[in-house]
Amino acid sequence: MRKITKKVKSALFLLLILSICGCYGHGAYMGLHGKSIQQYPEIHDAAIQDSECLGCHHPDDPQGPPTPHPKFTGCLKCHNDEI
Repeated sequence: MRKITKKVKSALFLLLILSICGCYGHGAYMGLHGKSIQQYPEIHDAAIQDSECLGCHHPDDPQGPPTPHPKFTGCLKCHNDEI
């Protein structure tokens, strides 16, 4: 019985580690927000619509760091948090 408990604990620990590592890059799906545009207010002052965000960050023609998710909507909802 003790071996089964040890195996179960090991499996749960491994699952926890894999979950944390796997979900870290996809935090937006879990309600965690991306980097805030508030870190660069002088550049993003005029950004009030998603289309303005994608104008600079679309992967096809990036003027800034390209977004990995250009078809998502709600750029400012996710990236306009207070820092």
